[in-house]
Amino acid sequence: MSLARFLTLSPISLRVSALLLSALLCGLLSGCGGGMSHPNPGGGGPVSAQVSGANPASTPPCSSVVPTSNTTETFTAGSGIQPQIAAIPGGAVVGVWQQDRWSGLGARAIVAARSIDSGASWGTPMVLPFSACGGGGGFGAGYDRASDPWVTFAGGGVVLASALAFSANAGPGLAGASAVLVSRSTDGGSTWGTPARVINDPNLSGSTAFYFNDRDSITADPASGRAFLVWDRLTSAANTSSPAYLSLSIDGGITWTSGQLYDPGPGTGNEAFNNEIAVLPNGTVLDFFTLVQPPNPSLLQVVSFTTTGTNWSTPTLLATVATITSVGTPNPTGSSATPMIRDSSLMAQIALDPVSGAIAAVWQQLFGTSTFDGIALSVSTDGGKTWSTPKQVNGAKTAAAFTPTVRYLPGSVLAITYYDFRDYVAGSTVLSTSAWLSESSDGGATWHELRLQSPFDLNNAPQAAKGFGTSPFLGDNQGMALVGNNPLPLYAATTSAGAHVYATQSPNPLTS
Repeated sequence: MSLARFLTLSPISLRVSALLLSALLCGLLSGCGGGMSHPNPGGGGPVSAQVSGANPASTPPCSSVVPTSNTTETFTAGSGIQPQIAAIPGGAVVGVWQQDRWSGLGARAIVAARSIDSGASWGTPMVLPFSACGGGGGFGAGYDRASDPWVTFAGGGVVLASALAFSANAGPGLAGASAVLVSRSTDGGSTWGTPARVINDPNLSGSTAFYFNDRDSITADPASGRAFLVWDRLTSAANTSSPAYLSLSIDGGITWTSGQLYDPGPGTGNEAFNNEIAVLPNGTVLDFFTLVQPPNPSLLQVVSFTTTGTNWSTPTLLATVATITSVGTPNPTGSSATPMIRDSSLMAQIALDPVSGAIAAVWQQLFGTSTFDGIALSVSTDGGKTWSTPKQVNGAKTAAAFTPTVRYLPGSVLAITYYDFRDYVAGSTVLSTSAWLSESSDGGATWHELRLQSPFDLNNAPQAAKGFGTSPFLGDNQGMALVGNNPLPLYAATTSAGAHVYATQSPNPLTS
């Protein structure tokens, strides 16, 4: 999110009244509906499991965590949104998500759950130690909320989870503190260790500039033992850009070395936003991000760098993938209270084919003369140096589509997930929303799609501040893992009881 938009939001205290609120308010919470439709005639229909069950944040210490500086802010109890997922060879998978989203920013807790049968069933969700809700004496206990969870498999049964941790409470030592934490599991996600704090900005009262750490993602390379944690560090300092930061581990996540990775300067407002790492087969590391440069259009860019021990080279700008012309997702019900959907506008997702080295990027993009976004795909086959012309790949071109995720399957098959409004009935107050999985075996020329859930009412999602009214929120991103040869989407959807996280085992290949 751009610093200009970040500064327009202000409901909490030192941090929130300046930078904090807008940085964590990117997403869209939702939950799932009932049965499936559009089963695959070639191999049976999908099988879904509800991952987020009984609320693990409903008891102390979670239930005692409240915002002391903004009594009008509320959280949606029991809501599960913005999931990410990592697969462990052999059929185990680990999912993480935001639990109990606040209406301002962040959530009361980051929660994890584990499956040992490729996502068919899931264990009891557990609160991770990223906020006061997680309890314990670790770094997380000093922050009243957390956001933007991410998870990766680091090899040998080690799983790493990262998240933003921050405080909305004013007070000595907690006047808007902002940090990035990472927790390590050595038993495939069954238990989690005290988190490491790779950066902390205390933002004490009287500070001349405010700093907020935003949009972290973590990527491990099991072959080398390296793990990369990247994020963007927003600032209110005059004439200063908001650079990408990196924390590098070479011992499977035990120790970390942190520092600035790439400065998008010059000038206030320039931001290296929504960073995500891909490690090429030759060991070169790519960082994908959105260059936010108001008032100019935002650009999807990629830089490359190498590592030697705990050091990294100065990144080289490889390419501008595309100019992003996203207009967001208007609420088709015409609601004046929630005129827009909180989607993943300006936030691309990437995937690497470990065999061919091809890289795919998906994002929301305006196509033609529409007043809403579709899903764009661009592919590089030369290590990120050149990219194909962005192509619209969502199935229903006449309906708004948002929040895409991408994954490569065996045989260089592309899989994407996204939401759309093709099932919305004009004039209805029910915001019928559908989640889709779509696959292409010819590089994106043709697609076969599968409905993951029956249409659900997005109005039942938590409402999150967006800067111009509250908006239904499913999350800035959703997850998808490769389990064996099959994709396993992990995503949020709604029932009448609110938002939950679901996993759908899908047949492969899709022939519907």
